[in-house]
Amino acid sequence: MSEELTNIPETRTAEQIQLDEIRPYLLDAREDYPEPFYMLEYNGVPFSTLGGIQAISGQKKNGKTFVLAQLMAAVLGPDAPNVHENLPGLTIPQRTLEHLGHLPRVLYVDTEMEKLNSAKVLRRVHWLCGWPMNEPNDRLSVLWMRTIEGTDTEPAYKKRWRLIKSAIDVLEPDIVFIDGIRDIIGDFNDNEQSSALVQELMALAERKGICIWNALHMNPRPGNDDESKMRGHLGTELGNKVTDTLVSIKKKQGSFVTFTVKQLDARSKDMEDWTFEVTDQAGNLGVPRIIAGGATANKEPKQVVPHCANDILKWINEGLNKQDWPLSRNTIKEVIFKEIGGVTNKDQQQADLEAAIQLGYFEESTEKRKGHYLLQPPDDLPF
Repeated sequence: MSEELTNIPETRTAEQIQLDEIRPYLLDAREDYPEPFYMLEYNGVPFSTLGGIQAISGQKKNGKTFVLAQLMAAVLGPDAPNVHENLPGLTIPQRTLEHLGHLPRVLYVDTEMEKLNSAKVLRRVHWLCGWPMNEPNDRLSVLWMRTIEGTDTEPAYKKRWRLIKSAIDVLEPDIVFIDGIRDIIGDFNDNEQSSALVQELMALAERKGICIWNALHMNPRPGNDDESKMRGHLGTELGNKVTDTLVSIKKKQGSFVTFTVKQLDARSKDMEDWTFEVTDQAGNLGVPRIIAGGATANKEPKQVVPHCANDILKWINEGLNKQDWPLSRNTIKEVIFKEIGGVTNKDQQQADLEAAIQLGYFEESTEKRKGHYLLQPPDDLPF
C-alpha cells in the first residue's frame, strides 16, 4: 500500500464530532471531586465558596458597606486583637489558609461613594487588622470608580468592568468585593445584559478560583426584608446563581442603631444571624462591632460582648442630669443602659454594667436604700 493511502485521515461521523464537543462537560463517576474551600465562616459554619459568586443586599443606607468591611477584616486579620474583639466568631477557615499557601489578598471596588468615604472603608479595615492607618498594604487594594467617564465607544459601565477585570489579573486577589454591581451594567432590567454579566462573573470566579461579592440594593418595599428581592432582572439573575446571599437590616430604637446580618441563601449549611453596632473606637471612621449572635457550633452559649467604653461613658454622662444618684444596679440597667442606651437585652445590660464597674465608671456608695448597695459615678470621670 502506498504512503499516500496510509496517511488518509480517518473519517469521523457527526455523532463523534458532537461527542468530542460535549466531552469536557461530562462528569466522570470515577473522578474524586474535592470538597469546596470557603473564604469565611461564622461560628464554625463556612460560607463564601472559592470559585463562586456571592451577594450582599439590603435597603439603601442599611449597613451593606459596614458588612463588607467586616468580611474583609476577617479574611485579612484573623489573628488581630481588634478583629477578635469586634468580630467574634467571624474568621477565615484554617483549612483555606493552608490551601491558599499565602496570606489572603483582597480587592475592594467602590462605584458609589465619595472618595473620603471610600478611604474610610480602607482605614476601617486597616484599624481592625492592626495595620498602620496611613501606610499602604499590598494585601488590600481599593479601586475608586465613582466618577469614571466613558466615551461613545466605551460607556462608563463597560470601562469600569474592563478595569476591574484587569485589576483581578494584575493584583491576583483571593476575594473581590464590588460595592455597586449596578454600575458595571448598562441596564439592570435587561434580561440579556443581566444574564451575560452574571455568567461572566461566574466564569471569572471559577477560572481564577476566587470569591466575587456583589453589593446590590433591594427593591424599596415595606414589610419583611426576608421576602424582599434584589433590584431588577440583575437581582433576579444574581439571586439564582450566587452561593450565598447576605442582607443587612437596620433597626433604630431611640438614638441606638443596630444592624442585623441575615443569610437568605446558602449552598452550604445555614449560618446564624449576627447583630452589630457602629462605634467610635477609631474616631470618625465608624468601626462595626458584633454585639449579638447565635450559639457557637457546639451549641454552648455565646459570651455577650460589652459595648465600647466610649458609648457606656456617654450614656452615664447623659444619665447624670436625669437621675438623683446614687442608684441601684437594677435602676442603672433600666435607666442608663435600656432607656438611654437602647440596650434591651438583659444579658447585654449586665455585661455593660460589669464592664463599667471594671473600668471605674461606677463606685460603691456608702448610702443604702431598701437593702441595695448603690453605685455612684466618681467625680473624676473623663466627660
